[in-house]
Amino acid sequence: MGKNQKKKGNKRFWWVLISVIIIVGVGSSIFFFNFFGIGLDAVNNSNTAGSVEQKDLSAEEEEKINTVRSTLGESHQELGAFVSTIHEFYNDTTGYGGISNLNWEEQRNTSERVINEIEGLLGDVTDESLRNDLESIITLSKQTMKEEDVELVRLLHRYFHDLDIALNDYATYDRIWNVTETLK
Repeated sequence: MGKNQKKKGNKRFWWVLISVIIIVGVGSSIFFFNFFGIGLDAVNNSNTAGSVEQKDLSAEEEEKINTVRSTLGESHQELGAFVSTIHEFYNDTTGYGGISNLNWEEQRNTSERVINEIEGLLGDVTDESLRNDLESIITLSKQTMKEEDVELVRLLHRYFHDLDIALNDYATYDRIWNVTETLK
């Protein structure tokens, strides 16, 4: 074997090795993102939407939340339990990139359940802010039943997140999305 042929053989070996490494890396990445249901939009904007701002809780906000909990939470225990259940549903179906891979039939079914349940509980709600938030949730849920818009689901999740903080002792997350009138 001549010197030139040996050099060509070495070059070919390295090109093949580099190509295999690149192909395996790209293939593994695609598999990982598909397996965990993570889309590129989840990587680019992990949980931001339009004009809604996520913010850390200040001491003043924590005090307000505790006041809201003490006045609203006790009188609306059934509503609080429902809010907690639906918030958990949204955590399960939209968290960790799930928002980019929604099961729309499941979302529509949940929206229908939300509408029915809240309409049944709305008569007992006397607090104007909470009432307005629940009516907004009904409106968003009706829209979700008609159109497959990820932003509607994201906003519903944020409403339930903030109401879970306001009505229950949900403290797993130390931020509010500032979408509800109840916590403003």
